[in-house]
Amino acid sequence: MWKKSLWMGLLSAIFVAASVLLLLQLNGTHREVNQSVTPTIFIHGYRGTDRSLHGMIRRFDQKYDWATDALTVKVSPTGDISVKGTYNGKRADNPLINIVFADNRATVTQQSLWTKKVMRYLKDHYDVTKFNAAGHSMGGGAWVSYLASYANNPDYPEVEKIVFLAVPFYPEEYVNGDQEVDLDNASAIHTKFAKQMEQKLKSTTRIMIIGGNLEDGSNSDGEVKIDSVMYGKELFTNQYVEAHTLTGPTAKHSNMHELPVVDEYVAKFLWGFKESTK
Repeated sequence: MWKKSLWMGLLSAIFVAASVLLLLQLNGTHREVNQSVTPTIFIHGYRGTDRSLHGMIRRFDQKYDWATDALTVKVSPTGDISVKGTYNGKRADNPLINIVFADNRATVTQQSLWTKKVMRYLKDHYDVTKFNAAGHSMGGGAWVSYLASYANNPDYPEVEKIVFLAVPFYPEEYVNGDQEVDLDNASAIHTKFAKQMEQKLKSTTRIMIIGGNLEDGSNSDGEVKIDSVMYGKELFTNQYVEAHTLTGPTAKHSNMHELPVVDEYVAKFLWGFKESTK
């Protein structure tokens, strides 16, 4: 009997040791990224909340140890700014800042004006002079509208890299909130929009575009046409553009910022992975 008990105890110990080893291996598979003082500033999509992109921010901080969840900047419907968190502009820990609009159904024009106010606030109160931008869906539209006017304005921080995640680039899609509107002069608007962006953004600005195609016949991620997302490659003709199309049922519009492959794309683009020493 005692031999059987000893044998069972030994098996249990081996099982526990193997499980711990497996967990350690799983937790240690994330590659290290380069660290910088440059913050990455996120804007959620239409009807988004503070939780929309915080999952990605939390993974970058807690799961991968790639960056630091620094600030949440909330903008009231009247444009008042409140800040939660800690930011040290001298620490090279890839700080992350989440902009949240209380009126999450406002037009992209209004959101871009609030973005302008936030960016001036970050420069005046936190000495942010350079930044990376990230936007999901209409949040990317807010960035585009803001940058089209202030990208080369010395009174505002300078953008270095931009991540457009499931962002529709056809301008007519923003005419009425998130409702796509057909315009007779759409081609002319596209041309004007492209020229404005090309003139405002520096040639050194680097851009990454990620879109989804469910491959269900809709040619979209369920909400945004992949053609509209990839139109960004035609807009930014004077900048480096990296584009990725995700396919299949997981490439849903609302799921795009929850996918591990997107985490990898974004981390590599923003910070770059360190070379392995093995």
